[in-house]
Amino acid sequence: MSDKAPVDDSVDPVPVGAEVADAPEAHSRRRALVILVSVVVLALVTALIIWSVTSANSSAPGSEPTSSAGPSEDASADPEASPTPDEEVPAQAGEVEDDILEFDDEAPVAEGVTVAVSDLESVDGEASMPGEIAGPSLRFSVTFTNDGDEAYSLVAAVTNVYYGDDQIPAIELAEPGGKALPTEVAPGKSATGTFVYNVPTGERDRVRITVDYAAADPAVVFEGSAPK
Repeated sequence: MSDKAPVDDSVDPVPVGAEVADAPEAHSRRRALVILVSVVVLALVTALIIWSVTSANSSAPGSEPTSSAGPSEDASADPEASPTPDEEVPAQAGEVEDDILEFDDEAPVAEGVTVAVSDLESVDGEASMPGEIAGPSLRFSVTFTNDGDEAYSLVAAVTNVYYGDDQIPAIELAEPGGKALPTEVAPGKSATGTFVYNVPTGERDRVRITVDYAAADPAVVFEGSAPK
């Protein structure tokens, strides 16, 4: 017989059922972790996209300014600002000068050129053209005298008549004896036109005759009592 004790080579085996039971549980934990990481990444990407879009819109051309400053108080930006004393504002056509002349006065209109009204008389106006009305009228002459060295244009020369306290515009007639001004007055010469306007006899205590001679200059005004 041998004196050595028998060696027990047996090893307690791990129960197979335990390994099988632990596998599904570990798989579930890994899956949950993957889902959680995916959700966090998706949230970060979404936040980054929103921030990018917001930043682009805020810096885009035409976006509303963030400044709360009011409009500039610079007076030069005001279209209604009054001109400085050194500025010259051209007169509007038909604008009346401050000085009102009498019928026998003479008025300068340019260097060496004057205008005057003469031969104011009462006539029976004749309707010879459409829009004219026959009746009591005034006829007068307008004369431009040129003592200058160059011809003076009369292309823009226009007359008008107003009567009564309300300064009612009178209707112009061609007859009797109406004659238009020429287109210019030569140096050293005079040019005359004759004009007829309807003016009621009872409204002749205050009659105004205006002569426009240039678009950039105010009209010359003659005013007074007219023959009845």
